[in-house]
Amino acid sequence: MQMHLMQAHYDGVGMADDELEDDALDAWRAFLTAHACVTRRISRDLVDAGLPDLSWYDLLWALRRSPRRRLRVNELAREVVLSPTAMSRFVDRAEAAGYVRREPDPDDRRAQQVVLTDAGLDLLRRMWPIYRHGIAEHFAAHLDGAPAQLSDTLRRIAGSARGERV
Repeated sequence: MQMHLMQAHYDGVGMADDELEDDALDAWRAFLTAHACVTRRISRDLVDAGLPDLSWYDLLWALRRSPRRRLRVNELAREVVLSPTAMSRFVDRAEAAGYVRREPDPDDRRAQQVVLTDAGLDLLRRMWPIYRHGIAEHFAAHLDGAPAQLSDTLRRIAGSARGERV
């Protein structure tokens, strides 16, 4: 993906020279690279510790922080930023492992909710120290200045991509 962006930039494919500042494009590439490298590293550290990769943490954390520790598959997909189809397959694997279970939605008997199990909560707790270490070493240690400002900027970026008014 990054090579594609670099080629489009340098080859001028479909872009006028003044459409995007070089600094903005450099920041975009740095953001993509940093995100990919840090999440891959944390995933590898989790797997090296005999735990599932980082995507499992995201799934379990989304359920942990939701009311009554449950969400519909489409809500969970939105929280974890996966397609509903991919999330449904992921939930199948997590359910087979005993970390979540499906239950009828009390508000709509045709729908189901994904519920965090005690085993899922335990896994989340075992994963956190490794995840926390990775965040501290590969992200937080490199924040210069105002982390709150970076958080605000990243929230605005995400909101823009979601079509929210920013």
